[in-house]
Amino acid sequence: MAAPIIELLFFITAAAGVFAATFDPYLPRDLTTVAERDLEGHFGITGGDIVFIIRSQQASTHLQWAQETKVDLEQQFRILNLGIPRVILLHEKYEFSGVWTILPVFPKLREDFQKAKWIFFCEEQTRVSVHGLVEVLKKYNSEKEWFLGRALADRSATIIHHYRFHNNPSEFLYPDLEAGWLISSSLLHSLADRWESEQQKMDFAIDIKHELAFYIWNEGNGTKLTDLPSLCAGNVETNMKIRTDEGIRKTLMNTIRSGKHVDNDCVTAHPKELPVCGDAVPKEDILFMVKTCEQFHKDRVPVVQQTLGRHTKDIVYVSDVEDESIPTIASGVPNTERGHCGKLFAIFNMFNSKPEYLKYPWLVVVDDDTIISVARLRGVLSCYDAKEAVFLGERYGYGHLRMGWGYDYLTGGGGMVFSRRGIEDLLATGCKCNKNEDPDDMILGMCAKRHDLQISHSPLFHQARPVDYAIDFLAHQLPISFHKHINSDPLAVYKDWFKEADELDSKTHGLQADHEEL
Repeated sequence: MAAPIIELLFFITAAAGVFAATFDPYLPRDLTTVAERDLEGHFGITGGDIVFIIRSQQASTHLQWAQETKVDLEQQFRILNLGIPRVILLHEKYEFSGVWTILPVFPKLREDFQKAKWIFFCEEQTRVSVHGLVEVLKKYNSEKEWFLGRALADRSATIIHHYRFHNNPSEFLYPDLEAGWLISSSLLHSLADRWESEQQKMDFAIDIKHELAFYIWNEGNGTKLTDLPSLCAGNVETNMKIRTDEGIRKTLMNTIRSGKHVDNDCVTAHPKELPVCGDAVPKEDILFMVKTCEQFHKDRVPVVQQTLGRHTKDIVYVSDVEDESIPTIASGVPNTERGHCGKLFAIFNMFNSKPEYLKYPWLVVVDDDTIISVARLRGVLSCYDAKEAVFLGERYGYGHLRMGWGYDYLTGGGGMVFSRRGIEDLLATGCKCNKNEDPDDMILGMCAKRHDLQISHSPLFHQARPVDYAIDFLAHQLPISFHKHINSDPLAVYKDWFKEADELDSKTHGLQADHEEL
């Protein structure tokens, strides 16, 4: 028994500056973007000085991912003899709507973790090397206001970031949430004071990573993000599993003995591949319903037919008029220039009542300018149970100016996914539109909050075009959808992002394309 004890003592007392990597393999990244003038020397810190906040969700699959990340952190603390870690599942600790936006939670975090030196935020599937993170943070004085993260930057002005910094979008840096990000205790106190004392002006939560950075920057009077490339994403396989203590210890020991330095390796990891939990959902189980109108029958609908329509088994075009050439079915709701609440709820009622639709466990509602991959969607749906109430897509928020205020909703352009149970539960509430032109996605969100129906967020659905997102952000994920034809070629977007996956999937499952190649 002596040898393992000696090895463990060696591990715990390893010299400062040596990185104990938790993941195998890690992709080295250069840390030269952290300027020497920003480093404050060597400050004493232990794992107990860090509070880990996981942006968790209530839905069963998302909760499982978050719990596995929590278990991994707890195992590392035990092996490192660091005591009991403070690992918080955000939705369980603060049971209020809007906690995922982080901003309204700052005062509570200050109150609950007054003695912490650092608050580390991460996503459900982000994994962390505790020893490596501690070594990195020894360079930074937590008594100063630090905002650390893997930096992203826009390539052009975009609506999802409110067209901020339109003269030079790339000058503003914001954190990659999947890689994890940190604020020092000093900065937390300042942010909490400010949030409580100021009247908030931001109603919509669209892309929280940019909005967080913008708030912390405070019109140039606050704190800029310091790029920390040792925080990484897209550098490990899908669905990292729980490891044994021995497996963790062996990986850590091997890395220490190799003599790698922290500046050359990652201290966090997040999978790039799709979160697949089993066999892909059969195409026969999914009904796609496309919201369109007569105005777009000749330009948008043909794009849907050449992309989504070639790779799904069952698709229905729901319009304001019948058009046999497509064909479309009439929703019974006149077209409106703005919101399409009446049309969406007509789709829900058709799905829940028409005999020919009752066989489908899943409903996917897309706009006629949504660009989506059937193959990737089928894979991701393997992580959800149609017998549960599922509302899945890209989550936006409105009115989260205080804890518990506002509501979340699925933004329609990226596609909205519903289980049959979800539609049944929604319609059973009696929820309906006040007017046909009400915003469909926001009305749905208000109904969901009022009746405690849980919305699940996936960062793989996108409300905007590829050009509207940071290159480094898209580089470490496999998107499911994009949206809008404006100033872009939708067929080229589909070809660049989704065609290969969909065609391989269709060949594998014997569904032949009926249209010419793109």
